[in-house]
Amino acid sequence: MTHAPLPNPAHSHDLHPPRGLLMAIGALILFTLIGVGFTQFSGAGHVTNWRALSVESLPLVFEDGADGSIVVREPETGNVLRTWAPETGGFVRTAMRSLALQRRQMGIGSGPAFVLHRTENGRLIIEDPQTSEWVSLDAFGGDNVAEFRKLLSPVETAQ
Repeated sequence: MTHAPLPNPAHSHDLHPPRGLLMAIGALILFTLIGVGFTQFSGAGHVTNWRALSVESLPLVFEDGADGSIVVREPETGNVLRTWAPETGGFVRTAMRSLALQRRQMGIGSGPAFVLHRTENGRLIIEDPQTSEWVSLDAFGGDNVAEFRKLLSPVETAQ
């Protein structure tokens, strides 16, 4: 007579996850769906048109000086608003070169002005109207955005 082996509780193929774990996973999924639904329907954290929030706009022409400086001019008058000496203004150089790269790839020269916007909540955005590219400068920290903020109250030379 053959006897069926007794079930071994340590080796069972009838695995059921703990009920508490399943409830926690369900609650996480529910919380995520509610959060996503709330932000989609309320528009929280989403700016559909940052240009509508702009309270100040300043067109600017950026030039590389022969000595390695960065010269910023008013496009209409050609007046110098600010000059960063060689080896200074690293963030300004990087941000503007990334926008200039887009222009070069599209065959646009360096002549047309960029536009620096200040929004009603104080954030700064640099826009290239020629390529429709823009950079929210506040994403890079206070020290970096301060270099662009100086353009809104210009002085001749920054060392």
